Amino acid sequence: MDGGIRKFDIEKKSLLNHHLVTLITVVLNGEKHLEQTIQSVLSQTYDYVEYIIIDGQSTDKTIDIIKKYEDKIDYWISGKDDGIYDAMNKGIQLAHGELIGILNADDYYHENAVKLIVQAYEKTNADVFHGDMIVVNQNNLNRMKPDETKMNEKPSIFHPTCFIKKSVYQTIGSFDTKYKISADYDFLLRCIQHKYVLNYIPEPLTYFRPGGMSASCASNIEGYKIMKTHQTGFHQQVIWRTIKCYVKTFIKKILN
Repeated sequence: MDGGIRKFDIEKKSLLNHHLVTLITVVLNGEKHLEQTIQSVLSQTYDYVEYIIIDGQSTDKTIDIIKKYEDKIDYWISGKDDGIYDAMNKGIQLAHGELIGILNADDYYHENAVKLIVQAYEKTNADVFHGDMIVVNQNNLNRMKPDETKMNEKPSIFHPTCFIKKSVYQTIGSFDTKYKISADYDFLLRCIQHKYVLNYIPEPLTYFRPGGMSASCASNIEGYKIMKTHQTGFHQQVIWRTIKCYVKTFIKKILN
C-alpha cells in the first residue's frame, strides 16, 4: 500500500537556486504523536521540502492520519520491514534531496529547522549538519547541546537533529541493520572516521520524546559493540554503565 503526490508523477528535484531537502519519517503504530510530526514538517519556513513516510504495517490509526495529509506528502508506503533502520534505509533510497533529515514519529521539528540547515549548507562545505535538541518530558522542556569531541565516548551528536548530504550515504552506505538500537551512532562514527566535515548550528532543531529501546539497558550493550568495532578506546567504560543500568532497573522492579 502506498500513496502521495508521486503517484501522480509529481516528483521534486533540486533547482539552480533551490536546494531540495528530503525529510523522512519512519513509523509503526504511531497514532499518538504522528500528526504533530507531520504538521511540523509541513509548517517549515523553508518550503522546498520532499516528505517521505515509511510505515511498518501499522494496525492503529496511523494510515488514516497519513492519508489525511496525502496531498502534501510526496510519497508514503506501508509494508513489512526489518526494523527501524531498515525502514530508514528504504526512505533514503527513495530520497531525491541533496540533504536528508530523519524524523521519528514521536518527534517534531522547530519551524525554522530546515531553513537554518539550508543557510548553513549554502555557506559551508560541510557534509553533516546538526544542532541542539529539546527533550520533551511531559510538560518539561530541556535543551541539550551536542559535543562533537565526545563521540568516541557516547552518542554526543543527536541524530534526530542531523541533516546529511545524500552523497554521504551513497559513498559510505546507509544504516547497518545488524544494529537494532544504535545504528545511527555507528553511522555517525563512520562519517567521522571518513573525515566528513561536521557543522554545528547553535539553535534548537528538533523536539525529542525519550523512550523506547534507545533508552534501555540493551542500548548500552549495542553501544559497547559499536565502540569496540570502531576502536574508540572507550568501550570498557560502557560495561560499567550497562551493569549500573541493569542494577538500577532491578531495584526499581523490587520497589514497585
